[in-house]
Amino acid sequence: MPRLVLIVLATFALLAAFIAANDDQRVQNRVEEMMSSMDLDAMLGQMAQLDVSTILHRNRTLNRAIVHEHARLNIGSYLNTPGAELNDSNPNSTHNFSPREWRELITEIQDIYAAHGSHPILYGLDSVHGANYVGGATLFGQQLNAAATFNPNLVYDMGRITARDTAASGIPWLFAPILEISQNPLWARTFETFGEDPHLVSVMADAIVRGIQSNGTTAACMKHIIGYSKTPTGHDRAGVTISDFDLLNHFAPSFMAAIKAGAMTAMESYISINGVPVVANTKILRDLVRHDMGFQGLIVTDYAEIHNLHVWHRVAKSDQDAVRMALTNAPLDMSMVPFNTTFIDMARLTIQENPELLDRVKDSVRRILTTKVKLGLYENALPGTASDVALVGQNESRQAALELARESVVLLKNEDNLLPLSPDSDVFLTGHSADNVGLLCGGWSLRWQGVSGNSLFPHGISLRQGIANVLDARSGSVHYANDLHPNGSYSSAALQIIKSRAAQSMYTIVAIGEGE
Repeated sequence: MPRLVLIVLATFALLAAFIAANDDQRVQNRVEEMMSSMDLDAMLGQMAQLDVSTILHRNRTLNRAIVHEHARLNIGSYLNTPGAELNDSNPNSTHNFSPREWRELITEIQDIYAAHGSHPILYGLDSVHGANYVGGATLFGQQLNAAATFNPNLVYDMGRITARDTAASGIPWLFAPILEISQNPLWARTFETFGEDPHLVSVMADAIVRGIQSNGTTAACMKHIIGYSKTPTGHDRAGVTISDFDLLNHFAPSFMAAIKAGAMTAMESYISINGVPVVANTKILRDLVRHDMGFQGLIVTDYAEIHNLHVWHRVAKSDQDAVRMALTNAPLDMSMVPFNTTFIDMARLTIQENPELLDRVKDSVRRILTTKVKLGLYENALPGTASDVALVGQNESRQAALELARESVVLLKNEDNLLPLSPDSDVFLTGHSADNVGLLCGGWSLRWQGVSGNSLFPHGISLRQGIANVLDARSGSVHYANDLHPNGSYSSAALQIIKSRAAQSMYTIVAIGEGE
């Protein structure tokens, strides 16, 4: 009987491999057929990704004339959230698009592209701890919270729900997960990572990639390749120095785990490694990622990184030179430009002057079209369904986020068994994060840098309200005072009031954190 079981299992394994090989061949054949009718400009258009702000009026309605122009240019991708700067104290601030508003916007874009016979847009969004740019979607804790659970099942669900809510908005491409290995706690993006242990980050990478891609219509984007977190100063984008040993044994395993889990896309980083910007780094992107790691998926630049070769890294004498460097030195597939279409013109000139690069361009376009085919965009340019829309923000999602948050709590010290507090305790609460749900949520919450305040988080509970809910129900009391601004400023008079109130209370809780 054991032998029979082994034979059956082996047969199924061979059958699965045969089906997968046939599917890959069908995808490849379809891509080659599409490419046979594309001229150089059409291919270069596919390699350009633009910010959605380029196609919106100030009132966030679609500028159809610009979209028609982009469709004629065969622009391959858009990214980012439409929207004014969200700010709790700004009476003119607006909400993030709901799933239905997102779907209406992207439907209109895809319809215009279809009318021109252009390839469907691959829309990308930073959904990094829930669908954080989708109105009404559940926010999870940041990836650092997720890692602190040591529970890959919860992280899988985080990825699954995030992807489902993003797809419900008509968006198939998630710029997540972040797979840096935390090195310097001064780095302001540490909270985005799964922490400092390569093994733990690798386990979580596997879980979240499988979760994100579990529905078959969404693609994960592992980022940021590679070593971005090894800033020597804590400053973002600071160049790093890494030995080959550390690169391979410390920073690469998490990305290798994501590749093994099937990650479809990747994003390079803002930094230079050993003096060479990653965006034009042959050793990193071609030799390490493509050859050694075996990653053959789509690679997109980070925001304006080809342009940054000229204005930030200062290794290119012009934007034209920057495009030449990127196309010559690195197997990048898509440029997150993001505000104009000049990449197409500069890339065309580069190919005219260096015709041997044409095959390299074709390889990139193959990877872009392969991604679109695998995501089913040619059959349905708008992923997600009406039932998915109804699930956004539902109780099951909130419970999953709550469970992850609870399991992520780490008690560092409990001197003299101070905790748990007695339910009749007299508590004084202070600190700039004590009554600010937005600051508790952190970055990538409704907007890139997060949002301060409470009004834009109607389902959130501040620390002040949460403690009051517990103590008031049990005959305890909570007192609150704060004059500490998130930027660190405070008045002497307020400090005296806070000291006096603290001296009168049984316990003082100080809620601090990052600034605005």
